[in-house]
Amino acid sequence: MKPKWERSPDAPFLDGPLLMDAVLRPHRSLSVRAFKYMLAAVIAVNIAVAVFFWVQGAFPVAGFLGLDVLALWLAFRWNYRAAQAEEYVRIAPGSVHVAAVDKNGVATHWVLNPVWARVARDGRGVLIRDGEGQMRVGAFLSPKECESFASALSLALSKAKRGTQRPSTSRIE
Repeated sequence: MKPKWERSPDAPFLDGPLLMDAVLRPHRSLSVRAFKYMLAAVIAVNIAVAVFFWVQGAFPVAGFLGLDVLALWLAFRWNYRAAQAEEYVRIAPGSVHVAAVDKNGVATHWVLNPVWARVARDGRGVLIRDGEGQMRVGAFLSPKECESFASALSLALSKAKRGTQRPSTSRIE
């Protein structure tokens, strides 16, 4: 049997108890409510500046200040939409299942036998390697979160390789 990631059209049935069931989501430091306050403050400042320039006779500046607010709003809208992406990592005694859900909600599923899986760290996320290929998960995690996730993943994979039936109680921080 050759080690390789297999693409699955649907979420596979995982036989046995889950040794790991992790959901990874990108962190956004600015909540939607805080964004609304920030945008209101930017609009208020831009209106004050636009009125000043309008009185001075430089009325086209007001239009450019409106474009400034529009560009800021669009940038945050795209940012929050990208934050809807998720990654699921599930490990059972017989398989490793990774699902990547993009910002539109479309899921791609990948399955690997845990016997072939190895965990490696690199600069951007955690790698789950097999004989020839690799799958990067958690590329959006902070370095501390990556280390914590990599150790929990290694522990779950070692239990899956040994066939341990008791779920992991380790906490990922």
